[in-house]
Amino acid sequence: PPGHATRDEPVPKRSKKGAGRRGGRGPGGRGNGGPEGTRLLSPLAPNSEILAIQDGRVRLSKVAKAPQVTLSEDRLSASSRKGYRMARATHGAHAGTWYYEVTVTHLGATGHARLGWATDAAELQAPVGFDLRGFAYRDLEGSKVHNTLREPYGEPYGEGDVIGCWLHLPAGGRPFTKTPADVRNFRSNLYVVADEAGAPQPAPLQGAAVAFSRNGVQQGVAFRDILEGTYHPAVSLYTDLAQKEAAAVTCNFGPDFKHSIPEVDGFPAAQPASDMAAPTEEASAPIIAPGTALGTAPSVP
Repeated sequence: PPGHATRDEPVPKRSKKGAGRRGGRGPGGRGNGGPEGTRLLSPLAPNSEILAIQDGRVRLSKVAKAPQVTLSEDRLSASSRKGYRMARATHGAHAGTWYYEVTVTHLGATGHARLGWATDAAELQAPVGFDLRGFAYRDLEGSKVHNTLREPYGEPYGEGDVIGCWLHLPAGGRPFTKTPADVRNFRSNLYVVADEAGAPQPAPLQGAAVAFSRNGVQQGVAFRDILEGTYHPAVSLYTDLAQKEAAAVTCNFGPDFKHSIPEVDGFPAAQPASDMAAPTEEASAPIIAPGTALGTAPSVP
């Protein structure tokens, strides 16, 4: 009922995209002759975002999206013809104050959108806010959604509306994401180092907050003290199969926006999400560049 928190849809099947294989012939698998105790995931694809993170532009990811999501050539627009599916941006941040905009370009009679922020642990075969790793503003009823819980929040929105997505992460939070520093070359293949068993889990980050705006009008702070981690701009769309034209949105990561970046009381001024592409020490770690011919593999630490 309106005014009450509501649990969301049932849990979908976990996406297999990017999942590591058990055993096999890669490092850490059985019978591979790899270094004793090495724990590595499946080989990286040549187009992995981990390797391409230094390309200098924030866009929607070709990798961190559900297969049912279609991206425009410039990778700023997304559409989806099935039930709720997600696409994340190529870059994210674990500290700082950030902002981007999303224009709802088409919904039609059956289309819906949930827009916001998600980490790379969020399920792609589901809407933003489906699990603990995402926070969304929903078109229907203007509700906010996190961990499948829908709660009253702001104004509903629809086609033509511009939704501002704002995020604040105080210093001190851990990133919980992979960077080029985690990449290894083993037997002429690139792998990413896995987390050790029993590795620390994200904890609530005191002072963190998520807020949204609609056509330049602030809707207030939606979430506070969210889990630490690296959060990416994230969009998700729903279209009934009977509808001919898919629901679609267009992202604007800045620096020029349709509406002024909101000033949220008690928080620092936000940077455009386009600045997430600025080089960092971790992202600049020396690894073998994509497309480089690989020679004799060095030892894996």
